[in-house]
Amino acid sequence: MSASDIAARSGVSDTLVRRLLRPEEARRPPRILRPTEEALLGVTAPAARTGPRLPGRTPAADAAARLQDLAERGWPATYVARQLDTSVNTLADIRHRRRRSIGLRLDQMIRLLHHSLTTTTPANRGIPRGHVLRARRAAFRSAAVFGAVPAQNPCPGSVQGQEPLLFP
Repeated sequence: MSASDIAARSGVSDTLVRRLLRPEEARRPPRILRPTEEALLGVTAPAARTGPRLPGRTPAADAAARLQDLAERGWPATYVARQLDTSVNTLADIRHRRRRSIGLRLDQMIRLLHHSLTTTTPANRGIPRGHVLRARRAAFRSAAVFGAVPAQNPCPGSVQGQEPLLFP
């Protein structure tokens, strides 16, 4: 678990968590209040991954294209990350091609999730329209910046060049 993960789960600032994790940099250990201490001690460690561990790594290009396609269809990165049991930062690194290879298990999970989510719309899964539009806008922006090739027709039933009708 990273310092950011601990901070997010406990509601304590990143800076304080980092100071507590690196006591050798400080002359004396930082003092914290009892509510902060209780919040930090109440953070549970993430459950061990239950799926089978697949040995090896694979190029991340296919996974990056699938994640880009999901973003263009309006699937928010937070939703995708939650479904994959990984962080948003990991998905961003893959999608923006900052990772050349990924584990086989993560690649398989991305492939299965992509197949599952392309048969439905974000609205059917209860994702608010504003989140969908924000995800699509960010996807097309990042495609221009990072050189990803946008999907030819990201949403079924949409007309090329027009905003798809995701919500009635």
